[in-house]
Amino acid sequence: MATALAQNHDENVFLTVTLSPTSAVCENPDALAVHPLIRRLGRVGELQDVQVLSVPRQDWPRLQGEVLDSLNALPGVLRVDVQEKPKLRAKRGGDEL
Repeated sequence: MATALAQNHDENVFLTVTLSPTSAVCENPDALAVHPLIRRLGRVGELQDVQVLSVPRQDWPRLQGEVLDSLNALPGVLRVDVQEKPKLRAKRGGDEL
């Protein structure tokens, strides 16, 4: 699966899950879908041990604790990070370069 498609941060919350390289979940990353609303989007670039998941934003406040606890309880999961919405950057003026 490729994660090259644009991620809609208004509709989804994105999680990155770092796995132990020797974990069984690393061999079968679909096992990270511990809830029916979780969608596995694929790896982060070429990193075999980091996966991206999405959860619908409208359901996130209700499911956050359950999803994070379930993912962290999986054997071989080293960490789970909730990705922040990207911030807009101010463009520099031509005279600042």
